[in-house]
Amino acid sequence: MVSKKRVDVVLIAVDTPIKCGIYEDLTLKMCFERTCKVSDGLLEIFSGVFAYLQARDWVLGRVFYAKGPGSFTALKLTHIFLQTLALSEEIELFSAPSFYFNQSAPIRAFGNKYFIQESSGQISLATTIPMGLSEFLLPERLEPKDFGTQNDPLYILPPI
Repeated sequence: MVSKKRVDVVLIAVDTPIKCGIYEDLTLKMCFERTCKVSDGLLEIFSGVFAYLQARDWVLGRVFYAKGPGSFTALKLTHIFLQTLALSEEIELFSAPSFYFNQSAPIRAFGNKYFIQESSGQISLATTIPMGLSEFLLPERLEPKDFGTQNDPLYILPPI
């Protein structure tokens, strides 16, 4: 019996647009992007991913994703969706902070607040954008060593 080729997926679903890439041999082969709520977009994107994989007789082996900071609701939905997928399909999950995907630029939080990553690595909230916003980008080449298995969402919330 010949085993199917296992490929990887990178998901950035901390805000809109949602971006997802399929990686064959650690190289980006196909991109999916949806400008919608994460609650609608995750199922839409993964339906496309699985259709693409099925057409090539490939299977999903690992998912690498942005664990936050970002939209609180998006982080919760992504975490639940991917944990369910991992358990039901025996897929490995790996994550990195959202700053990995936007060259450490500020990330919109809420209202006029932005998450910023300071030189010490500490994440805080700022009212002004020190460098401007940067688009989230899928890496052309996947570097698994840049991701970890500590997959809890990275919630950065102000005190109430």
